[in-house]
Amino acid sequence: MATPKQIQRLRRSEGTEKFIQALEQDGGVIIEDFADVAVVEQANAEVKPWIEEQKSSNGAKVGALGGKTRTVTRLVMRSPTVRDKFFADPLYQALCEHFLALETTTWYGEKAQVNTSHPLLSISIAFDIPPGTPAQGLHRDDKNHHARHTQASQYSRNRDMLLGLFVPGCDTMRANGATRVIPGSHLWGDDKPDFGPDGTKDVVDAELKKGEAFIMLGSLYHGGGAYAEPITSNPEAESRTVYAMFSCTGVHRQEEISFLSYPVEEVKKYSRIVQERLGWKQSEPNLGWVDLKSPEFLLQE
Repeated sequence: MATPKQIQRLRRSEGTEKFIQALEQDGGVIIEDFADVAVVEQANAEVKPWIEEQKSSNGAKVGALGGKTRTVTRLVMRSPTVRDKFFADPLYQALCEHFLALETTTWYGEKAQVNTSHPLLSISIAFDIPPGTPAQGLHRDDKNHHARHTQASQYSRNRDMLLGLFVPGCDTMRANGATRVIPGSHLWGDDKPDFGPDGTKDVVDAELKKGEAFIMLGSLYHGGGAYAEPITSNPEAESRTVYAMFSCTGVHRQEEISFLSYPVEEVKKYSRIVQERLGWKQSEPNLGWVDLKSPEFLLQE
């Protein structure tokens, strides 16, 4: 049996273009030096109280996704570190611009108009996954946008409408359910995929050390791995926490409805890039306005 294609591991110093090439070729890439371990620990400290709130009175863990997985939504609001160090990371945002920004030329009478629609934050969420969690079925995250795909031999610009960023709060490995991916599956069409008789054909594990991150196109087939047994004698301390952020094109509906989730007074405190990615800037030429104006004026009132 042929060895499955592996995910490329790159460092920031190799340049944005290398990351673009890896994503176009494989559909996903690992950033080896995404964040300092101390920064990840700070995010863990900020998010942990929200995770602990989800324990019921009898100690059972609950989560919106069913089973024992606990989730923390509105993550960009609830963790300043996730917001400012992970989501606003310049490399991730540069990749979002490359893959998700839309530029079109239209005509207004005799005059050509070039307009750009910039990406939006679609969802920011933390997953806290304990031992005893089964593997997810392999899937594409752009299903929520009813995305359609054609089989392709090479990547073409604006093929995708989502770009995800996964930052682990701990070392993630096959034993504790690291995300499984099929490199190259972002180029598949919409016919029923061949995952093999045991569902593992061409699947590799996106194993990450704390401080690394995985960036993935929304069209890539992937799924959380099985976390069957605790690794040590203290399963309560062994949940696998992952911070996930997805950005979408500026003309698609966001999965998390930012305007209903983030109070205006809170958004006023954020950096401009985060404000814009939440939707507080009009998508040119005329999408997302308030009183016929780009909505950032509301943040100045």
